[in-house]
Amino acid sequence: MANWRGSRKLFTLFLYSSWVVVAVGLFFVFMATPWFRELQNRESALLILRGIGGILGILGAPASLVLLIGMAIFCVREDRSTVGVKVVWFLIFFSTACFGAAAYFFTVYRRQIVTESGHSLGRVPS
Repeated sequence: MANWRGSRKLFTLFLYSSWVVVAVGLFFVFMATPWFRELQNRESALLILRGIGGILGILGAPASLVLLIGMAIFCVREDRSTVGVKVVWFLIFFSTACFGAAAYFFTVYRRQIVTESGHSLGRVPS
């Protein structure tokens, strides 16, 4: 299994998927602010908001699935954490879905993969 988890393409897919999920989460938070409601009342801004929301919806759905499934598989098969820590991560996955998977990517997956491949934290493994 070391091939799939150390793959540059798969790491990049998970990285981009994580950032899309983060963008979706930030957009959800922005939707709860009064600024969003104020922009909704303007015709020109409404079109922009719909465009951003549509793009995030189109990108967010597959990114969420890829990330959630990939991080769940990594957690079960490859993560070096204790069983208790893995159970906590699965509870986070099930309660927050893709947002918990994005947090797992940035805190566990990325750190373990980059550490094992010998690269600095900011670089993609080869």
